[in-house]
Amino acid sequence: MKRRGAASHPRPGLPSVNLLSQSEFDRMAVRRLRKRFVAGGVALVLLVGAGWFVQHMRVNDAQKLVAVEQAQTSRLSSQTQTLTTIKTFVTGVAAQKATVSTTMAREIYFSKVLAGLRAATPSGTSMQSISVTLAPDAAGTTAPAAGAPATAGASVCPGPDPFQTETIIGCVTLSGTAVSRAQVGELVTNLGSMGLFVEPFISTTTTGDSATSVTFSGSVGLSEKVYSHRYAPASATATDPAAPTAAAPTDQTTPAGGTS
Repeated sequence: MKRRGAASHPRPGLPSVNLLSQSEFDRMAVRRLRKRFVAGGVALVLLVGAGWFVQHMRVNDAQKLVAVEQAQTSRLSSQTQTLTTIKTFVTGVAAQKATVSTTMAREIYFSKVLAGLRAATPSGTSMQSISVTLAPDAAGTTAPAAGAPATAGASVCPGPDPFQTETIIGCVTLSGTAVSRAQVGELVTNLGSMGLFVEPFISTTTTGDSATSVTFSGSVGLSEKVYSHRYAPASATATDPAAPTAAAPTDQTTPAGGTS
């Protein structure tokens, strides 16, 4: 007889016997599924609650910001109402400034006109009467537009050539006496070369009985250089070479034996 080897002996231990029925296994599987569903439901509830909490905090922050902005709006509105009177005052001052600028845009330095006549009068010549007539546009209150050509004085003052008139803003009618007609001609030449006057014209000359004096009468136009430009806009005075740089005109030197 052959001896049995160790491998042929059965292993020691108790046999396993499954005493549970198939229905019990099904119930155990259902319980496991229920636990999983409950865990998933709890996690979903927690996630929704966290999202609602975050959104609620954002809404609260937005409401607080709106409240702050509304309070600032109310404060600014009250300040605006307080500053309304100041705005009205500033607007009124600006309107008055515009009115003064428009009204005084054609201010004329008559002292400058008289000083020019005195400087142009030769020695021995005496002015008996001087009168100034302004053109309608120059005497009006409407200022000319910037860069627009002036039309005043086309027929205010008679000139030596009625077909070639220059722009004038007024007319100076003068009369006086001179030693000779040569001095009258010198007066006309001086007036024409000064720049303040245009189109000097002597209409009549009369020699006295003694032949030592000449009575004359005539007229001369005023150019735009007699405007003061004190109330003109800064841009206009900056581009106008004729605008004075001082507030008052400079007196010109009167020659010896000038006007009496």
